[in-house]
Amino acid sequence: MNFYDFFIFITRFVLANVIELYHVQKPEDAKVNSPEATHHYVYNLMQIREVASKMISAEAFSIENLCVISEGNRSAMSDVTKILKDDGFRRLWMTLSEAYECIRRGQRILYKVRYLNQKGCLSVTCLKSYCNVVDRITFFMRVIRGPEDLVRLIDTALP
Repeated sequence: MNFYDFFIFITRFVLANVIELYHVQKPEDAKVNSPEATHHYVYNLMQIREVASKMISAEAFSIENLCVISEGNRSAMSDVTKILKDDGFRRLWMTLSEAYECIRRGQRILYKVRYLNQKGCLSVTCLKSYCNVVDRITFFMRVIRGPEDLVRLIDTALP
């Protein structure tokens, strides 16, 4: 794993945490409104923010170096809509959601694979009329070009 691969991973981890945080903070969804879950997501985001802040000065993210990275890496780490539609992102998001569901249920193992999250919103397009999380994310940040953008996204998402 190189530096860009790591950045691609933490970008996806941030997006998954932002989506989960959005869902636990929805007042109309009291069933999943959990201070413990909120704490986990906020803690994750704050820790990644700290790492991303340190990455800002890394030479790998200088304009010169970003211009020469492969198109695959550039698009993998930049286009938020593309990331949110990616099957790999869906699997990461579902796994994160299931892990925190286990924590919320007192460490009991989930035997049933869940295809839907928080009232069916795991469909990445979030077409349900009551859910606009993807629109909210892409409204604030359409492209993540480097650590500065990731820090801004986290700052926007944190309560």
